[in-house]
Parts: sequence; C-alpha cells; structure tokens
Amino acid sequence: MTLDKFKSQLFLFAQFILVWIIATFFFSFLRNYGVEERFNQSPVRDLDPSQGLSVNFVVGIVAGITYGILELLFDRPYFQKNSYGRIILGKILLSLISVKVIMAIALTLIGTFKGVYLTHEAYVETLTSKTYWVLAVYFIFIAGLISFVRMVSNKFGPGILWKMFIGKYRNPREEQRIFMFLDLKSSTTIAEKLGHVKFSNLIQDCFADLTPVIIDHKVEVYQYVGDEAVLCWPVEAGMENNNCIHCFFDYKKELASKAAYYQREYGLTPFFKAGVHMGKVIVAEVGLIKREIAYHGDVLNTAARIQSRCNHFNQPLIVSETLFKQLRPDPDITSQELGEELLRGKEKGVNIYGISKV
Repeated sequence: MTLDKFKSQLFLFAQFILVWIIATFFFSFLRNYGVEERFNQSPVRDLDPSQGLSVNFVVGIVAGITYGILELLFDRPYFQKNSYGRIILGKILLSLISVKVIMAIALTLIGTFKGVYLTHEAYVETLTSKTYWVLAVYFIFIAGLISFVRMVSNKFGPGILWKMFIGKYRNPREEQRIFMFLDLKSSTTIAEKLGHVKFSNLIQDCFADLTPVIIDHKVEVYQYVGDEAVLCWPVEAGMENNNCIHCFFDYKKELASKAAYYQREYGLTPFFKAGVHMGKVIVAEVGLIKREIAYHGDVLNTAARIQSRCNHFNQPLIVSETLFKQLRPDPDITSQELGEELLRGKEKGVNIYGISKV
C-alpha cells in the first residue's frame, strides 16, 4: 500500500468516526427525551453525565471503525460489480450483526463505569429489548445514508458532490486545469473481433481497473465516452509528484498485472494511449435533470487532438509543451521532442513531447 493510499484510507476512517460520534450523541439525545425503558438486569440507567459522554464517544469510535471496515470491504471490485440493491442489502445484514457487537461493547463499558458485573441475563435482556431494535433501525438508517452519499459521490467523482452542494460552479468560473484523454488502442478492431456485448464487458473491466489509479493520483473523472475516459486535475494536484504523468504509467502497470485475466476472458491485453494538455477552462454546472459540472475551452480540444497523434508517432503518451515545461524534475521519466504539429481544427501549431517511463 502506498503512503498516499494509506493517508486516504486514514482520512476516510476519520470521517466515519466523526460522523458516527455525532450520530451516537444524537441518538442519545433522542432517547433521553423519549420514552424511558428500564430493565430488571441491565445497568443502562443513572449514569453520571461524564460517563454517559464517554460511552457515547467510545461507541461512536467503535461504530465508525466498524462501518469504515464494512465500506472498504464493499469498495472491493468483486462487490462493486454487483447492483446497488445487492450492495445495500449486504450492508444491512452485516449492520444487524455489527449493532449487537457495538451494544455489547457499550454495555460492558457501562458496567465498568458503574462497577457492576454484567450477567448473561443482562446482556440477553438488553440485546432483545426495544432499545436494541430502535438502535438497530437507527444505525441501519445512518449506515444507509452514509452509503447513499458515498454512492452519489462516486457517481459524480471524488470531491465533485461537495462542490455541487456548496454551489461552487453555479456561476461559470475560470480555472487552470490539466486534461488527459485516455483512449483504448485499436478499439474498432477489438470491437469487431469480440462483438458489441463482450467489447462492452471489456470496457467495464478496463475502467474498473482504472479506479485505484484514479484514487492514488487524485484524478477527477470528467467523462467516460465509449472506450475513452477524460480525466482532469487542478494544476497543483496534477503536478504533485507528476500525478498527471504517473497516472498513465501506473494504469498501464495495473492492466499488465491483470494480463492473464484479460487473455483468458477476451484473448488480448488492452493497451491505452493518452494525450495531455493544460490551460484555462470555464467550469460551470449545466442541466437541471442529470446535472453535472462541464468544462468549456480549447484545452479539451487540444488534448483530444494530441491523443489522436499517438498512433502516428507510435507513442503511448504525448503531452503539450505547455504541460511539459511545468513538470517536476523526475528521474523515472524520459522525454522525446516530437516537434511542432498543426493539429486538426487549429490554426497555430503546438509543440508536443513523447513521454516514457524508465
């Protein structure tokens, strides 16, 4: 696991823990002002306020870690290939088990605070009580809400949902962006060989394998168009560790590691080519139904045209001179100047460079 991926997962767990601490305190608030339920055997009552806060805090941490593990489990490619309905159902079933574990931990903690030994009967009474079922329904609702928000966030891409929520692009604004047009090589030939259905399966698998690379290199996915993915970065994120370059080569490495699978399923190993350019674009929310963030500007056209020259120069990755001059010094990559190209649809030539990894 890379350091960036570890930091990303650590941040995710921190978010889950914070959400569940808040949710636990909110549940405690609702119960304290609701119908009080007392038990013959259970010590769930008359806690000192500071002890009650400690219980809520610990339960929130345990719940956050537990559901964080569940979310990471269901983020694995095997589960992500299932329908949303099956994923949610699986989470609900595991949540029911998790709630019992979390309540048992809470009871043990309460017993410790009160200096009371909890008998088996006390556990059974509490874990079959109305409080348990209220808590179970509440936790499942919160878990479902978190899952729904994450699914919507994944639908739009990392960070996009929050930007839409705060209305960052309600009014068009100018930004500096890096764009990569990533395209399957020899796609027409492959489609004719495999047929439309199997070719679609191939594209699904290819873009599924792109996912970990997207996360590791802070990529924002603008669009999937047929067998092409349009990726972008804010300039700072794209230039950090030369993410906009290593993203391509790490994806190439990821596909190579799955070569046996692709050969078995499709009789080939997919190979992608890419063109990268940077510059000013206008960013704006468009549409009322199927609203999305759109980018307008010549940068996208130029990046697409650069990608179209990969076959001509027999280069897997070509970048514009504008981007090339901004790259950080990197001993792992080499470059080859390909000269000035008058790209289709443009009146002025663009200097381009082929990029390879050592």
